[in-house]
Amino acid sequence: MADELMNPRGIARYERKTIAPRVKNLNGGVIGLLDSSKNNADVFLDHVLKVLKKDFAFADVLRIRKKAGSVPAVFNQEFLTRCRFVVNAFCD
Repeated sequence: MADELMNPRGIARYERKTIAPRVKNLNGGVIGLLDSSKNNADVFLDHVLKVLKKDFAFADVLRIRKKAGSVPAVFNQEFLTRCRFVVNAFCD
C-alpha cells in the first residue's frame, strides 16, 4: 500500500493574459453572433441583437452556428477580419 496522498484535483496551470481592449463605440461596426447550437441560443441572440439595435447602428451582422455545443467553433476569414465585437451564446 502506498503512503502517498494524491490530490484528485490535479495541477492547474494557466498563463496570465490581459483582456482585450473594450470597444468604445458600437455604431458603424460589424457585430458577430456566435451560436453554440444549444437549445434557444438562436432565440437569445435574436433578442440580444434586437435590444442592441435600439441604441446602435451596425454596418453589418455576421452569424456563425457551431455544429455542436461540445466542439470548437470554426471561424471563416470574413468573420475574423470584419467583426469588431462578438456576442457568444451558451444556452439550454
